[in-house]
Amino acid sequence: MKNSFSKAVFSFKTKFVDPKLEELNRRTAANLQTEDLSDLNLKKRKALVNHAFTHSEFYKRKYQKFDFSEAGVSNDDFLKLPPLTREELRENFSDIKTKNVSESDHRKASTSGSTGFPISVLHDRRHPETPIRWRILDWWGIEPWENQAFVYRYKRPFLKRLRNSLLWWPTKRIFLAAADLNEEKLNKFVRAFNRIKPTLLQGYVDVIFEFALYLLDNNIKIHPPKMVWVTSAPLFEEQRKLMEKAFGAPVCDQYGNTEILLIAAECPEQNGLHIMQDTVHIEFVDENNQLVPANTNGKILLTDLTNYAFPLIRYEIGDEGKYLDHSCTCGIPLPLMDNVRGRQSMNIQTPSGLRIRGEHLMAMFNEYMTAFKEIQLRQETDYSVCINYVPRIAHKEAKDAAQKMVQMLKKRSRSEIEIKCNKIEHIERKTTKTPLIVSYLG
Repeated sequence: MKNSFSKAVFSFKTKFVDPKLEELNRRTAANLQTEDLSDLNLKKRKALVNHAFTHSEFYKRKYQKFDFSEAGVSNDDFLKLPPLTREELRENFSDIKTKNVSESDHRKASTSGSTGFPISVLHDRRHPETPIRWRILDWWGIEPWENQAFVYRYKRPFLKRLRNSLLWWPTKRIFLAAADLNEEKLNKFVRAFNRIKPTLLQGYVDVIFEFALYLLDNNIKIHPPKMVWVTSAPLFEEQRKLMEKAFGAPVCDQYGNTEILLIAAECPEQNGLHIMQDTVHIEFVDENNQLVPANTNGKILLTDLTNYAFPLIRYEIGDEGKYLDHSCTCGIPLPLMDNVRGRQSMNIQTPSGLRIRGEHLMAMFNEYMTAFKEIQLRQETDYSVCINYVPRIAHKEAKDAAQKMVQMLKKRSRSEIEIKCNKIEHIERKTTKTPLIVSYLG
């Protein structure tokens, strides 16, 4: 009965209070019925490039050597466009912004700076990510009017929480701030969780993992949601297993970032992440920005097909990943990519130039992750590495696991660098994220 009332209120709000969102949601759903999503994707890229070249001072300069025909940019032409770097984005914010978009049509968002200097972008309010979010939830049998729970790093301001409650009433949404957690806060959240029985639990990988460990270590049961949605960091498979055990629900890995919020996500088949090809274009390229074959790792270039206020075209985000050449048995007509395992900058370096990439470290360390609440590799200016860890199990067992990781990394680095491990009380955070690797090399 409660669900029926929530659905009715939600439908009324969407239809009469925000009819533009309802129309956008219908168009987004219709995109998956399109005969060829690749054609739709190219059509949107053509329109975006033309818009950026016409209305953005930055892209006028950047593309001034290109002679776009009346038919617009072809796929081959698009591949010749120089990528947008993070440095360019940071230094040309005002000029990237298009001149024909009103202030009310965009909002500013800034990265946490967990992998370097923070950068800012504008999100186009006319094309919110909400319909894509609802698409992903629908794959998992979750309706947007059902109760939901979130674990964030920091507590949201009171006015923002009040506005959110009023906006979603009578749907209930509960939030746990993971900073300065204590047993009282956790138990209060558990009681609220079991009272409202949310169908979705969502948060950063590390904070959801921390919550899962608390439940397991204290033998606490919660009402199982339909799905646990994690994002903003690479997901160790051992972490996934522990989360699914703690929550009694499958874990959905999603790829997104501050610049482009929803890029790809898993369906219940978990054969890889479905790329939102109708709203984002993703390329996997080599060091010369040439496309790499499927199943081959490459740096990621992103194009937001919906952001006309602040165009991001072939944006070199700093992540690495790869296309998958198989189709998913779920029948969703969206291409697949592998789970993103790390950033280009997320690697360990040796004096001889050897780079041990984050995805390789994740594969090496995966079986030991159950021994730790948190772990982080810190590389100093002299190339030495310290594996800082917060133990979950008995200290000796955790120390033994850390020592094994030290030996594995020594072997992988050809003993070029000094490696040690160190038990700590908690991982220091300067941002909302907790990167696996912190490097102080220049």
